[in-house]
Amino acid sequence: MSEGQVRAVEDAVVRATGVLPDGAIGIDAGLTLTKIARGRGDRIELSVHATSALGERAPAGGTVAGATGARIAHAGVEAAVQSEEIDAAVRGAVALLRAAGREAPPEFVLALAGTGTAFAAVRLNAGARGGIGRVSHLGGTALGGGSFEGIARRLEPGLDYAAMVTLAERGDRCRADLMIADAYPDGVGRVGPDLTAAHLAKQGDAGIGDVLAALLNLHGENIAQIAASRALVARMPYVLLAGGFVHQNPTLVAALTSMAAMFGVRAEAAPWPGFAGAVGAALAAVEASDTRMEV
Repeated sequence: MSEGQVRAVEDAVVRATGVLPDGAIGIDAGLTLTKIARGRGDRIELSVHATSALGERAPAGGTVAGATGARIAHAGVEAAVQSEEIDAAVRGAVALLRAAGREAPPEFVLALAGTGTAFAAVRLNAGARGGIGRVSHLGGTALGGGSFEGIARRLEPGLDYAAMVTLAERGDRCRADLMIADAYPDGVGRVGPDLTAAHLAKQGDAGIGDVLAALLNLHGENIAQIAASRALVARMPYVLLAGGFVHQNPTLVAALTSMAAMFGVRAEAAPWPGFAGAVGAALAAVEASDTRMEV
């Protein structure tokens, strides 16, 4: 995803008491964007940067630094405590959920939707380090923010990611998608008339916003079907959504949650999902520091 995605993963200060100690820093160096979470008293300071422009050094002023992501070396944080990307996202998503007064079930599937989307089966254990028991990778899909932006740019080269998401939010996908109602006004069998029959297949006049709405829905529905199938096979009918593609993207989240619900799987987004990896990396570094002090 391009630097234009800063609109979706923007700088902010979030009140999240007890999540990060003062001075703790987590860095999630993604393929294009690097997300940073820094503990500031009872708050978490969030910021995002283009990975290519981050520079050779980690952000200064922190006491404990953790790092994760595919481009750790580009962020200049080789000396930081490093975490595997999915592990960090699980840790951060659970912590952010708890800070918002919500709890994940003891077992669930994480759907980490960034440039692509990865899935993991998670088993929480209060007695384990960080409260995270076992995390098992369940594969992934190349569908994600990267494919959404890449296809959209080929349709309308002048748009950045922020404009793509905004236009999709305002568009009407029913003008670009063939719906069940187009063939069966009352639906057919258990399939309702408001469901998609064929993505982007409707002939006629559809604006770019309508096409982008359909494209975003295509991603949401298909990622949700994969996530739901993983959840059902793992016998974990709950999916926790995290990652930059989910962040401040309510249209996508709505498509994900409604499609997952059709399979009897509950899905919801973690608070500030684009920063789950950065928060998790910081927590891993704090835990590692505490362990060294105990020794």
